[in-house]
This record gives sequence, structure tokens and C-alpha cells, in this order.
Amino acid sequence: MTWREQLNQGLGAFGLRIPDSLPLDQLAVKLTDNPCRNTAALVAVTSLLFYAAERGRNAKVKDIFDASIYCSTCLSVGYGDIFARTPLGKLIGTTLMTLGPALSNAALDGPAARRDTTQQEILQTLKQILGRLAEENVTTP
Repeated sequence: MTWREQLNQGLGAFGLRIPDSLPLDQLAVKLTDNPCRNTAALVAVTSLLFYAAERGRNAKVKDIFDASIYCSTCLSVGYGDIFARTPLGKLIGTTLMTLGPALSNAALDGPAARRDTTQQEILQTLKQILGRLAEENVTTP
């Protein structure tokens, strides 16, 4: 069973299905292209959806700001005094808790070019260290 089939099986409990034409792998790449903007958009959209799902059913969700607090905390620490009560609210929370930390990290980590340069510098330094250690082992009887 593929991961898409497994996900569809789990979403079936909510009466949902991932369309076969939805390219999830490409969507994941696009989310990290502009992580700050996409994180803000994700919080905004999920806040609206969460508010619509929980309004009138959850005493802790009195307005859109309560929904925003729930959605933004799901992206990071996952702690708060608001808990989803509806199936859709729980699905939104689960999605945010799964995608949120990686997306938040990408937003706060800085440009990929800077990370790549730093990683290359670290790699070169480690290679130099290994080279010196190898030279010492050869010259040491």
C-alpha cells in the first residue's frame, strides 16, 4: 500500500480523499520556496477554517483570534488551552502539527544559499582535519 493510499484510508474516517491529481511532493517543495509568506498564509487560512469548524461547538473558540492562537501554537510548541472538538478541527490541528515545525524552521532558518555555503565550509574544514590526522598516522611509527 502506498503512502497516498494509507493517507486516503485515514482521511476516509472524515469523509475526505486526496485527489489523485494533487501532486503532494511538488506542493511540499513550493511551501518551502517562500517559507515566511507561506507560513503566514497557512496560519491565516487554517485559522479561518478552524474558526468555521469550531465556532458554536467549542467554548474556547469565541472569535477568529482564538482560532489564530490555536493554529499558530500548533505550528510550534503545540501547547495551548484550546483543543479541537470537531473532526475537521482535529484534522486541521493534525496537519498543522505535522507540517508546522518544518515550515516554521524553514522560515526562521534563513536563505538556503547561506546554509549551503556554511555547510560547504564545514565540510572543507572536516576534510582538512581528516587529512592532517591521516598524515600524522602515516608519520607516526
